[in-house]
Amino acid sequence: MLFQYLRKPTPTDLLTSPESFKYFEYGMFCMGWHTPAKYKALYYTFATFIFGWCVVYLPIGISISFVKDLRTFTPSELLTVLQLFFNAVGLPFKVLFFNLNISGFYKAKEILSRMDKRCHTLEERIEVHRWAVRCNMAYLIYQMIYTLYTISTFLSAALSGKLPWRIFNPFVDWRESRSNFWRAAVNETALMLCSVTQTLISDIYPLLYGLLLRAHIKLLQMRVEKLCTDPEKSDEENQEDLINCIKDHKLIKEFAEIIRPTIARTIFVQFLLIGLCLGLSMINLLFFADIWTGLATVAYINGLMVQTFPFCFVCDFIKSDCEHLEVAIFHSNWINTSRRYKTSLIFFLKNSQKTISFTAGSIFPISTGTNIQVAKLAFSVVTFVNQLNIADRLTKN
Repeated sequence: MLFQYLRKPTPTDLLTSPESFKYFEYGMFCMGWHTPAKYKALYYTFATFIFGWCVVYLPIGISISFVKDLRTFTPSELLTVLQLFFNAVGLPFKVLFFNLNISGFYKAKEILSRMDKRCHTLEERIEVHRWAVRCNMAYLIYQMIYTLYTISTFLSAALSGKLPWRIFNPFVDWRESRSNFWRAAVNETALMLCSVTQTLISDIYPLLYGLLLRAHIKLLQMRVEKLCTDPEKSDEENQEDLINCIKDHKLIKEFAEIIRPTIARTIFVQFLLIGLCLGLSMINLLFFADIWTGLATVAYINGLMVQTFPFCFVCDFIKSDCEHLEVAIFHSNWINTSRRYKTSLIFFLKNSQKTISFTAGSIFPISTGTNIQVAKLAFSVVTFVNQLNIADRLTKN
């Protein structure tokens, strides 16, 4: 079943943390990123074609089209092409960063499996299931948003009789006939569907990592709150529970360190592009777009916003969860425990004070505040264009 990884929890059929990536891995397989056990030679051929088509041909085709047809572009077409150009230039870097660290993805899944083994109670395993469903749902929502942009742009172009993205095609001259126009339009749309799926995979994995990180921090907090609350347990058993919690925290830190390099590079590229692309989209929407182009531009803006904002929002929650864990350790039932237990607890408390945080390119802290500052650049660009009457000059020309 297509939606089996969105099912409700039942005690005998629960999802695990690695299964949070099921739909994500389906996307990886379709884009040539996830090698199957069989037919490897055929799959590598397919992967090479997809990579060359989406990652190499797309930015080159847009560049050629931009130079070749610059004088024939309307302002709205020019801005649409520029939006796509900047995203197409950023895509190879995001794809490269993830695939260079693809081993980190599999290591992260292995650590998640180890953390799941610590979920002994049904309550904890149901909580893991719910977070896995959220991750799979997040992927499908992103897929819907990105596909909606592609289809809406295709439909707006079809209704206006113009190519959606004006990507250079050496085999078909879309101006020659109506049939050539449809061939070129369908080719562009298929190319963009593959390209936005590659972009989707590059954009969604930090969010999935962040959601699972939150899940296991919360589960650890639940275990800490239960420390020394069972009167039937001996001091040695309580000590063992505490040591297990310390080991769990160490695994969480290890997970964060594995995912950190890829996240830092990807979000850095996104921060660099989002302000500029959002500014171009706002100019197009406010000054040049007709009703159909406007709908496609709104869908594109939605895609831009989900590239960084959800993960930045989750990063703020991760910081808050780490603080709550620290408070839970301090307020746990330790007063009547042994000296050895208290010494271990102090060690645990000191380690928990090192909050898990991420930076973009080791420069910008990844947070909602940073994301808002980057988005403000778009409104600055719109204000600049409006005050200098650049839109009116482009329209007259």
